[in-house]
Amino acid sequence: MTLQLAIAIALHQLATVIWIGGMFFAHFALRQSAQRRLEPPQRLPLLLAVFDRFFVWVWLAVVVLWASGFWIFLGIYDGAMGWHVHVMMALALVMTALFAYIYFVPYRALGQRVGEQDWAGAAARVATIRRIILINLALGLATAMLGSAGRYLQ
Repeated sequence: MTLQLAIAIALHQLATVIWIGGMFFAHFALRQSAQRRLEPPQRLPLLLAVFDRFFVWVWLAVVVLWASGFWIFLGIYDGAMGWHVHVMMALALVMTALFAYIYFVPYRALGQRVGEQDWAGAAARVATIRRIILINLALGLATAMLGSAGRYLQ
C-alpha cells in the first residue's frame, strides 16, 4: 500500500467519524438533553446554532468522503470492486442527497422560523431534521460496517 493510499484511507475514516459521530451525538445526547431542560425559546436557537457549526463540518466531510472514496477505489480496486463497495457508494449517494435536502429545506426554514420567533414552526423543522438525521445515522452505520467488514463477507 502506498503512502498516498494510506492517507486517503485515513482521511476517509476521519470524515466518517466526524459525520456519523456528530449525528449520533446530535440525536442521542444533545437533542434529548436540550428537550428535557430548555423551553422552545432557548432550545430552538441553541439547536440552530449547533446545526450552523455542525453542517459546515458535514459539508467538509462529504467532500472528503467522496474524494477519498474515489481515490481509494482507484488505488485499491482499479475498477474492479466487490458488491460491498457498490452498496457503500449507493448508500453514500442517498446519505448525501438526504443531507443536501436537510440543509437546503428544513434547516433554512428553521433559521427563518427562529428569526421570526415562530417556535411551533421551528420545532416542526427540527422534528423533520431529527427524523432525517436518524435515517442518515442508520445508513451511515451500515456503510461504516460494510467499509470495515465488507471484504470479508464475499
